[in-house]
Formats: sequence, structure tokens, C-alpha cells
Amino acid sequence: MVRKAENEIRLGQKVVSTRGRDAGGTFLIVGLLDEDYVLVADGRKRSIERPKKKNRKHLSLTLQVDAAIAEKLSAGKPLSDGEIIDAIQRLGEN
Repeated sequence: MVRKAENEIRLGQKVVSTRGRDAGGTFLIVGLLDEDYVLVADGRKRSIERPKKKNRKHLSLTLQVDAAIAEKLSAGKPLSDGEIIDAIQRLGEN
């Protein structure tokens, strides 16, 4: 089975929630738990200190990835909520 590039989940990727109380909300992927679950944060309701565990089936993936955020997360450097908010705005709210 070949995985398509648009189904590939990466750190710093912009996603939109399709299920739950946060449906329609825009988030960035800040952690990969396993092949079914990721951690997402938006910097406002879900801070980097308390990311939301989300089933990847309940997310609409975009092809947009913030390179600066992805680099910081991969290197294990600290990240602020303001940086997440700015990245979401740079990538476009919706």
C-alpha cells in the first residue's frame, strides 16, 4: 500500500477539526502519538502546554506546514502559544 503525500501527517501542519466540540477549528499538529492519534494546539483554547489528543480521522489535513514551527518541534525547542497563533494566521485562518 502506498501512502499519498496529502495523507502524510507532519509536525507544524495546519489541520481543521471535523468532529467534536472544536469542529471547524483550525489547529497545528504539535505532536505525533501513533498512527491514529496526534496532538493539536491553536494557542488560544488549546495551548502548547495542554494540547488536544485528536484522532486523525477527525481532522481535515491541509498541505500547509509552517517550517519554523516544524523545525522547533523536531529539535525539541520550546514553543510559545504566540508562535502558534502567528503561524496559523500566516497559513490563513480557513
